[in-house]
Amino acid sequence: MITFLITMAVILAFAGLVAHYSAPAGSSNVTDRDAQRMRADLSAMHGRTTNI
Repeated sequence: MITFLITMAVILAFAGLVAHYSAPAGSSNVTDRDAQRMRADLSAMHGRTTNI
């Protein structure tokens, strides 16, 4: 039982190190145009309501 717990701790520690030091999956330089458009629309709507 102790061997199992030690093995699991080593596996989890290794997985944690790999997750911490590796780059996230996917392309980081892709621009999300839908998110930009939504933020611009929300900012415009917020600007219209604050100038009343």
